[in-house]
Amino acid sequence: MSKRVLKNRKWPENCIWPAPIWDGVGGMPWEADDFMPDELDEGGQELLEIREYFDSLVEEGRLNEDYSLNEDYEDWDTLDDRTDMDAQGDEDDEDDEDEPDTFVPEIGEDYWDDGFDVYGWEEEFANHVNLLKITPCDTQTDPVSAVRRIIGYEFINENLMRQAFTRRAFAVQYGIDGCSEELEFLGDAVLGMIVTKEIVKQLMTVDTICPEAPFRAVRHGYDEGVLSKIRSSFISKEYLAGRAEKLGLDKYVLYGSGEEPTESSREDMMEALIGAVAVDSGWNQEVLEGVVDRLLCIQLTYPDRFLKETHYDLFNAWHQKHFGCMPEYEIYPLYREGSKSGPVVHTERDESQGFAVSYRGRGRFGCSIRFFVPDNDKGVRTSQRFDVDGETRSEAREEAAWRAYGFVVSKGLWVNLKDAGLIPDLENSINQLQELYQKKYFDKAPEYTFEPWHGDEWNCECVCGGVNGFGRGVGKTKAKKKAAYMVLVRLLKAAGICEESWEKKMWEGFVTQS
Repeated sequence: MSKRVLKNRKWPENCIWPAPIWDGVGGMPWEADDFMPDELDEGGQELLEIREYFDSLVEEGRLNEDYSLNEDYEDWDTLDDRTDMDAQGDEDDEDDEDEPDTFVPEIGEDYWDDGFDVYGWEEEFANHVNLLKITPCDTQTDPVSAVRRIIGYEFINENLMRQAFTRRAFAVQYGIDGCSEELEFLGDAVLGMIVTKEIVKQLMTVDTICPEAPFRAVRHGYDEGVLSKIRSSFISKEYLAGRAEKLGLDKYVLYGSGEEPTESSREDMMEALIGAVAVDSGWNQEVLEGVVDRLLCIQLTYPDRFLKETHYDLFNAWHQKHFGCMPEYEIYPLYREGSKSGPVVHTERDESQGFAVSYRGRGRFGCSIRFFVPDNDKGVRTSQRFDVDGETRSEAREEAAWRAYGFVVSKGLWVNLKDAGLIPDLENSINQLQELYQKKYFDKAPEYTFEPWHGDEWNCECVCGGVNGFGRGVGKTKAKKKAAYMVLVRLLKAAGICEESWEKKMWEGFVTQS
């Protein structure tokens, strides 16, 4: 630590974290009786053992109550040994009989000088513990107690905890050598491993009746891509930042002057906190799994939701492809902290109706999405914004993406098929859709899923280019044609190219043709 710099720096006033204590100077005095060995590091445990050793000598009478040597103490075990030796004819030299025994402690010799230097030991123990423990604040605002309660782990070195919340800008500003970045690297690795293990525990199994490939997913469809998507959802910036805010950990981050809280800063703190626990616990796997479980709340009760592409994923991919950047999502609470005035009222302009609509947000979070649309001759501005709300941050974000997706599709700007020269044909719909993919109009090939209906009838769902279609018919082929035809019509409509007869045939074919 750079003590010279620190002497010229003043710890910020009203900081939620107490200032670091250097060389045991400052802070409250700690007593040996306040600690159990497992609450101290190795050096603290050794010091505690020294005190316990000398206390045991007082109990057996070898030392007086003031830890001085008891001259009248008789070691009966030693006397018995000498008696046995005399009985065997072994006698000490006459010179040795006149020399008094010199007491040498088994441990803690540095604290012995004609008695145990208890005051010197207490000072060194307090100095040592002060370098591990943070001076407690008011019980209602003490960050150490709050974090301990949230994560369910008691730090041996509480300075590691504070480091996890220290941003680089703050560390530079106040002359601290280390910051959270050193711990983020560790936490990121631990997080990925434990989340992966939890997914495997809940969704994978070892099948002893399948010797050629025993390790497999419990349910069909959970391939590597799906499992990676599930893992990403729990270690993403959005999820970690949301959990930090929900748990109330975000308010303990130490920002430098001019820094503003962001999703990235909250994500960094969560990773650094896990890294700090890893170092402090000696990489105790059980401890780490318990802390990660509290922080992330990994729940896979309904894992099938991860198999479907969300509008958030869909719209982001479309926006990235067309404009080289993600849409901008701004999440905010609809109820201000400490406010009793009720939900925030939002006003937005409804393009289809041509007037402003005001409403009261019923959810806990609002989301503003700002996005672009392609240049067009439809009178639609290329820069758009919608404000929506949802019960959770993720729901609000999904609702925003769904609204943006619906807007782009309704304006015929989702896909450019003007030069495709396509007229949808029911009998040739499967090939027509495949040709569009091969000509790079879409990033992914059409995907078809089937379900049996009644008798020989099948239901089919087709997904391609961000739209889906359904079909039903006798046999999979007829159902597949109808689903592909519906997708073609919807894609053309999303491109602003659609005839009423195509839509009519789409629904007629879906309902009546078999």
